[in-house]
Amino acid sequence: MNIDLHSHSTNSDGIWSVEEILREAERKGVVALCISDHDNFRGSLEANRINDGLFSGFLVPGIEISAKFEDFKIHMLAYLPTFDIPEDHELLINLDKILHSRVWRMERMVERANELGFDITFDEVLKEAEFGSGSSKQPIDVISRPHLARAMVKKGLFTNIDEVFDRYLNDHGPMYVERFTLKLKEWIDLIHSLGGLAVWAHPFHGHKNSTASFEKYAPRIASHGIDGIELYYNYKKKYVVDEEFFEYNTPFLKKLIRENNLLVTAGGDFHSPDAGCLGEMNLPEEDWDRFVKALKPYFLK
Repeated sequence: MNIDLHSHSTNSDGIWSVEEILREAERKGVVALCISDHDNFRGSLEANRINDGLFSGFLVPGIEISAKFEDFKIHMLAYLPTFDIPEDHELLINLDKILHSRVWRMERMVERANELGFDITFDEVLKEAEFGSGSSKQPIDVISRPHLARAMVKKGLFTNIDEVFDRYLNDHGPMYVERFTLKLKEWIDLIHSLGGLAVWAHPFHGHKNSTASFEKYAPRIASHGIDGIELYYNYKKKYVVDEEFFEYNTPFLKKLIRENNLLVTAGGDFHSPDAGCLGEMNLPEEDWDRFVKALKPYFLK
């Protein structure tokens, strides 16, 4: 089944508007779609609000959240059973804290870039964050590392975004500045309090092709209260991993899923035509059925 439960709009660091994503998903015959913008619910809410015949499949409410787990950082996809979340719910309150922290964090990263000899300004990065494709504006509080990377590439300081991340903007890079977030268990509890599902996104990311790292963290994360794992993910289009690493560790990952009775999802992690993919992922029907039953069947009728 053509299922894509992981995509990003101009409500975070994607370059396409919600409308563009909905139209493309419809064109490609996507059965179920989630616009899971980073650390905010705006993309999902906008999709639900404007979707009047643009997309005929299931719209799943969702958010992608960065979480702390010991000394490792993972991305968690929060799938919710409703678009109607109370504004005073702790999940949204903590997401707002993240958005507010993004601005001062970017100011500090720009300072570090200049300390390293790169001539870049906050205003130049802000221009990258303000506009996606066409006239789709992005709010300042979703400013993130890809915006800084794009600004540096556009200015000719680097040849491509991957080079910026590999050398300077990865989690241990000299320009990286940590922002506010919660621990993994705290996010899981908030997601569960709404009847939602917590799914570990692109589980091979962050290990730098180290099987030792993956085997160290994966079992503990899998048994930490999460509901599922994004097993189907295109590591050639985003968060690239070595083919050998992928082939060697996939059986271990599937074993963890079975042993912990976890759900399985699929996502293209679309950010732009050059980063991630949209409507190109397939999820076995039995895995989709399990996901639907777990996410409150009254929503996905």
